[in-house]
Amino acid sequence: MPHGIRRKSVRDPMSNVERRQVGLKKELDDLMVEMTKEAISVRIDYETSGSNMDSSSIVAIHQNSPLLDNEKEELSDIAVNIKRKDNE
Repeated sequence: MPHGIRRKSVRDPMSNVERRQVGLKKELDDLMVEMTKEAISVRIDYETSGSNMDSSSIVAIHQNSPLLDNEKEELSDIAVNIKRKDNE
């Protein structure tokens, strides 16, 4: 057998790289399912209860926001409502 060429085992036809790729694909598929479920839930919630925000409202969540650490915390608990000045 030439130098540097390995024979694959008959018992395990997948290499470590292939096994890792299969594991990553499964993990991504699982994440996609969870994200899809959450998106459906948000849409149903919006359709049933609507929104209390006006059309010009913006919600911005910083990367260090405590909302990302605690799923039970409500946006209304820490949000600040900033209103535009009326043009005179």
